[in-house]
Amino acid sequence: MMSRGFLDFLLLITAMLAAPAWAQEKCLVKLEFENITHEQVSALINDTGVPAIVAASWQSALNKFPTKHPKGKIAKYDLNGDGIEETILYLSGAGMCGQGGCHLIFFQLDPENEKLAYQTARSGSADILILDDRSNNGFHNIAIKPRDKTGLPAANEYTRYRWKNGDLKQTDEIIRFQHRSDHCD
Repeated sequence: MMSRGFLDFLLLITAMLAAPAWAQEKCLVKLEFENITHEQVSALINDTGVPAIVAASWQSALNKFPTKHPKGKIAKYDLNGDGIEETILYLSGAGMCGQGGCHLIFFQLDPENEKLAYQTARSGSADILILDDRSNNGFHNIAIKPRDKTGLPAANEYTRYRWKNGDLKQTDEIIRFQHRSDHCD
């Protein structure tokens, strides 16, 4: 007959061995951002009702830093499962980033009004992960890299955001990934 302590130990070891297998089932997709021209960024943020402060910051940075313009990158991913990819715009570089990070804007097509609706966040880098699980009351999880206290992108840490039907909500949850190989892309 095995002692209770030994059974507890076996249960703990079994749980530890099973946890990595469960984590591997939850595949992470790293968004692939592509550079776009300054004109394309300007057209996107000026024509879709993005907050005036973002458009003004972009234009100010273009004017203030003529030799080192800010950068715009986009990625596309269907966050709603409706067959229409949302567009994610990441604005970085001189004049576009602060202590909280750089501008990150999520655009979703609003078919009723035939326009793009948007949500904004701040990110420490373009290293954005889509967590492939929809087990949170229909919300899709997005991992966005915050900035640390020194203003640099946090190492291996992400803040969990939840996306549902065009609504982006930041949580207080910090997710840590030990290796870049944790991404399934």
